[in-house]
Amino acid sequence: MHQYEKPFYHFSIDDTIESLIDVSDSSNDFFSNQFFKFLDMIHKKYNTNIDLYCFYQKSIRNKLRTLNDVSDKHKEIFINNPWLRFGPHALDSEFAPYAQTPGQQMHTFDSIYKEIERFSGNPSKCEFIRLHFFSESYELSGYFQTKNVHSLLTTDKSAITYRLNDTVKLELDSNGHAKFNGLGFVRSHFRVETLIDKNLSNMEISDLIKSHLAKHGFVTFLTHEYELVRPEIQKLTEFILSYLKEHKVRSI
Repeated sequence: MHQYEKPFYHFSIDDTIESLIDVSDSSNDFFSNQFFKFLDMIHKKYNTNIDLYCFYQKSIRNKLRTLNDVSDKHKEIFINNPWLRFGPHALDSEFAPYAQTPGQQMHTFDSIYKEIERFSGNPSKCEFIRLHFFSESYELSGYFQTKNVHSLLTTDKSAITYRLNDTVKLELDSNGHAKFNGLGFVRSHFRVETLIDKNLSNMEISDLIKSHLAKHGFVTFLTHEYELVRPEIQKLTEFILSYLKEHKVRSI
């Protein structure tokens, strides 16, 4: 992993596509969209950088939509807000990268990168990527290096890793990051919705964040585009960001 000054945190949103379609189809102001309005607010309030990991396609209101449907009319907004970054996630919710051949994966990711560059002007690339179902595509190490990606984010589950060997697994557990086949791997510590499902108190969540920072010097957390519409997800996301800001943990 690149040498970021600790302590730091990384926040990302998986399964992104619908909000991009919505702002493309709408004639309203970009930041009037509830998804992007919330992201803009937390950036301004907590100085948070946000990685959005995109599906190439999704059935939206009974119609198959793709990133090719995303308008480039908001390109200047993306260029002027480099705290909002885009990266590939998967073809769609059904096709996890690990179920594809390396060649099929590269074709999918190339399609996503092509559209991101077209509609966003590609002002800021994601250096961390989380692939759908935490696919650990180490065979694509050279490919990701050409895309300025140095690390894949691994699962937040207790399994720690699904494909990497025991030596790497131990390193991921003890350090929070490891390298394999020339590619970095970084633990995903938790997802916001899981904390709600577990009905954790604010004190328990604070202790959880504190424990990750003490062990690894950083914390990585995520949510999903479809989850972020829930008021309780937004409220807890703000609580986490407020805690991190208060304890001078910076966003990367």
